[in-house]
Amino acid sequence: MAHYARSKNLPYTMEEIQRMTNSCRVCAELKLRFFKGDSGKLIKATAPLERLSIDFKGPLPSTSSNRYILTVVDEYSRFPFAFPCPDISTQTVSKCLTQLFYLFGMPAYIHTDRGSSFMSNDLKTYLHSLGVVTSRTTAHNPQGNGQAERYNGIIWKAVTLALRSHNLRIEQWEEVIGLALHSIRTLLSTATNATPHERLFGYPRRTPTGTSLPTWLTTPGIVLMRRLNRTNKHDPLVEEVELLEANPKYAHVRLSDGRETTVSLRHLAPAGGKCVAEDASPEETQVGTEAHREEDEKAEKSDAHEVTPETSESEEDTATRQEHHQTPQPPRRPTRIKGAPQHLQDYVQY
Repeated sequence: MAHYARSKNLPYTMEEIQRMTNSCRVCAELKLRFFKGDSGKLIKATAPLERLSIDFKGPLPSTSSNRYILTVVDEYSRFPFAFPCPDISTQTVSKCLTQLFYLFGMPAYIHTDRGSSFMSNDLKTYLHSLGVVTSRTTAHNPQGNGQAERYNGIIWKAVTLALRSHNLRIEQWEEVIGLALHSIRTLLSTATNATPHERLFGYPRRTPTGTSLPTWLTTPGIVLMRRLNRTNKHDPLVEEVELLEANPKYAHVRLSDGRETTVSLRHLAPAGGKCVAEDASPEETQVGTEAHREEDEKAEKSDAHEVTPETSESEEDTATRQEHHQTPQPPRRPTRIKGAPQHLQDYVQY
């Protein structure tokens, strides 16, 4: 409207145009302008199992009577719990939470959405009798319980991946839900920079697959070790040491003066020049390298015996051409021709 008034030179100011458009009922109904307030301050947990967020996932196809999953997430550590449930009643929620309370103790707060099983007075009375404060989201606002909503999708995606890897049907999700939870609890959380298990219990989670090591730590050889006792800032940051053996935590190395010691892996770095294929073993790589070296030496000897004067002359010409090619070239000059513009060709210049 403002652009139209300006183009037609109408006698209206911007304030008058804005006042008229704001009071138009048709514009208010068709051009909706919802209120966007401040995002507010997020209520953060300060200790493990202080605040729990719960939500239901389902109904799901199942071979048993359990067609729902009750998801419980610790807001501090992001440690998830999942309970297969036959229904979404208040008694089922109380039973699952009781198992969790007997194992880890009572939380301070429990946050839910506005589901009928979470809004009942029976659940509220049960939790208040244990000293647990309850809170809920507003209507039609799933973002208010975003952590539980997000973990519903994460857990189900991990379950579907485990089903596919074990060649199971979707109805058999109860058989792999434990494996899915184990993988989620072991993965690093970028929000906390730690795994949920480390955040909750304070020590790394052990897995049946063990810990993988890079290739340069699996074979003995020269590596770089951080120097922690430099006399001044101009001393080298690292020194070369010989790696003897390594485990997922520490390495046994031999220093330059012959002494042997044990260092942490976080003080070691690979030395340049190592290139070992991932698929081939070190022995196969070494044998293959020696065979290629022998073939190259034989080819060089045969070429040396078959050198003729013509070959030497051609080599000299090639070297001369390379030297001539390496000479610096002068910078290119513009080749445009200066002249009058084409649209002025019909005019006579005096």
